[in-house]
Amino acid sequence: MKELKFPKAITLRLDLDRPDPLQRRPSSLVDEMAVIEKNGTEILSAMVMIEDRIIEAVSKILFTETGQNRNYRDFFVSEIMGTSDFSFSFKRRVFTRLLEEFKLLGREKIKSLKADLNKLMLWRNAFAHGQVLHDQHDGYVLQYYSGGHKEQVLNDDFFEKVDSTVRNCLYVCNGIIQSHART
Repeated sequence: MKELKFPKAITLRLDLDRPDPLQRRPSSLVDEMAVIEKNGTEILSAMVMIEDRIIEAVSKILFTETGQNRNYRDFFVSEIMGTSDFSFSFKRRVFTRLLEEFKLLGREKIKSLKADLNKLMLWRNAFAHGQVLHDQHDGYVLQYYSGGHKEQVLNDDFFEKVDSTVRNCLYVCNGIIQSHART
């Protein structure tokens, strides 16, 4: 399969007035940017998977998979929840409201899930629409807009936080799906 490779550009930001020490110059810019791009793609892919898991969880909560209900469930998934007419934000809200309404998780777990899903949505949008630059003081930085101009330092701590957050969300979604597996 053809692998796409487009020219890359990165902005270097120099701020000589800052008192903190300069970070190293990017020695392997191409390699480091490839990792950042791959991580951004992984975040986008993970969000698609989490969205699918949310749709599956919502359909399992609302419908059994037997008889006529199976037809209703399939219609609901393909023609309502699975369409692009409903944003991830809408699907997230439906899912968490069902968890609250039917007391399927404790209040603190739901609050934590909502916060994690919000973080993932923010990071997805930042990687999809933002710009990576290299700052001489902070290293790699993702600039994006979310209610104002923001920046996120891209380092191991950040990507470990993303990894943990994705896994937590998947764990909760898969747990709900498993607990409502009725055939």
